[in-house]
Amino acid sequence: MNDPPLYLAKPDLVHYEAYRAMREEWLADGSQLSPWFLNLPVNSIEDFARLVKQLNDAQFANADPGYCTTTSHLVFDRAGTLGGASSLRHYLTLEGIRYFGHIGYGIRPDQRRKGYAKEVLRLMLAEAKRMKLYRVLLGAHDTNVGSCKTIEACGGVLENIVPDPEDESQLVKRYWIDIQPD
Repeated sequence: MNDPPLYLAKPDLVHYEAYRAMREEWLADGSQLSPWFLNLPVNSIEDFARLVKQLNDAQFANADPGYCTTTSHLVFDRAGTLGGASSLRHYLTLEGIRYFGHIGYGIRPDQRRKGYAKEVLRLMLAEAKRMKLYRVLLGAHDTNVGSCKTIEACGGVLENIVPDPEDESQLVKRYWIDIQPD
């Protein structure tokens, strides 16, 4: 049996240098940072330590009343290259159900077009299944054709298209994926 080309890892201080390099590459590229935590500034190992703690707190306690518990991962290939990140909301808030849903993921610019997004989404769907989430919502900007194709290739069924609450000039495609229980 072949191992998947990617694996999920819990963010930890040992990942600081790789995370910093990935984020700098992403910022230089100018493409959208996803999932949410990549938008948080990390300019030092101390900042990264706070981020790791925040992500851990978000998994085990609702640290901010505006958010739900969320499990976040870094995505590595078998050679140990940090290729992206993902997050899984344990349940939907009102904002979550209206826009971006349960799962967020992103692939760093130099690792795109390798099929990694599909693999990450498959890994996240397996995580959702382990958490007994059998129907998950995902959202992608309609201009992000690659993400829309990835979601559709993994079984996503388009429900509707809504304005992005942070920028109403952008539209978000909302997809549902049903996961079969064992």
